[in-house]
Amino acid sequence: MPDASPRFILGLPEMDAQHDYLYSLFDEIEQAPHATNRESMAALISEIERYISFHFESEELLMRRYGFPGFAQHQSDHELACGRFVQFQNDFETGSLNPAALRIFLTGWLMEHSETSDSQYAVWIKGKRAEVGRK
Repeated sequence: MPDASPRFILGLPEMDAQHDYLYSLFDEIEQAPHATNRESMAALISEIERYISFHFESEELLMRRYGFPGFAQHQSDHELACGRFVQFQNDFETGSLNPAALRIFLTGWLMEHSETSDSQYAVWIKGKRAEVGRK
């Protein structure tokens, strides 16, 4: 697994581990055999779809559990990212996928989303966890 140090760390071990795995999947997109073998790329795209769904559900569960007030906006951000990913899946199905563009989108989106939206719920959750620890 690649070193996550240059990437944004939330300080929530469960989410940081999931982000690390997503980054590792994204890093594989342009690597052989994925970039040159349709079956291999199909399997990778399927795993990315599966894990993105799992990750978004995990984040949303955490936000609901801790009563994060920005939940609706965060969920909307997830839906927009999923919609864009579906466009890339369609490109793959039609044979017009640009693997570099897919990797740039996914990696860039996760980096930006982590630093802005995810950091907001992370601060909220860490604060709520600290409150429980003080009681």
